[in-house]
Amino acid sequence: MNKRKSIPFIALLVAFMVWVYVKPDVELPSLPDHHPSYIADDVQSNHYDEFGFNDYRVFAEKMTNYPETDTTLLEHPKVIVYIKNKESEVVTTWQLTSTEGTLTEKYNLLLSGDVLVENLSKDQLVQTMSTAQATVQLDSKEISSDQKVTWIGPQVKQEGVGLWASMVTEEMKLNSNIKAVYLNESK
Repeated sequence: MNKRKSIPFIALLVAFMVWVYVKPDVELPSLPDHHPSYIADDVQSNHYDEFGFNDYRVFAEKMTNYPETDTTLLEHPKVIVYIKNKESEVVTTWQLTSTEGTLTEKYNLLLSGDVLVENLSKDQLVQTMSTAQATVQLDSKEISSDQKVTWIGPQVKQEGVGLWASMVTEEMKLNSNIKAVYLNESK
């Protein structure tokens, strides 16, 4: 190799060596310890029981999942629960909405901010229920709250503090400060 051809090669080799040893260390951004495994917009999720019956559906404007704590955060969730009567095969449909929701341990849903529970089938004593915060057990279909609750049914309106309700057995219990208004109107 002649001198003329080797000078650019040597200059390139020296520049590479200087770059390797002198280059500034660039720190790559790292994920925080508690980071989501996924973030999804406009989510719809169907859940089925062991017999293939559509048990409940979850809709949310945004869903963020944290696998370390088995927690999923929901923005503006809407949950539609289907209750099938084993004897008559009649399906009752309930809709639960709120501004925020937190799903933990797969079946424990905490709804907060303008919680509204509606009987879409209109076949139960309770037609609507509203509160600031409620916990829903999606596996047993039970709702509980320690907040002020208002429920409205045909010709009745009740308010109280604290609630336990079962969508399956159609039972409901207000714990304290109960006020009831019975309407004598025919609908």
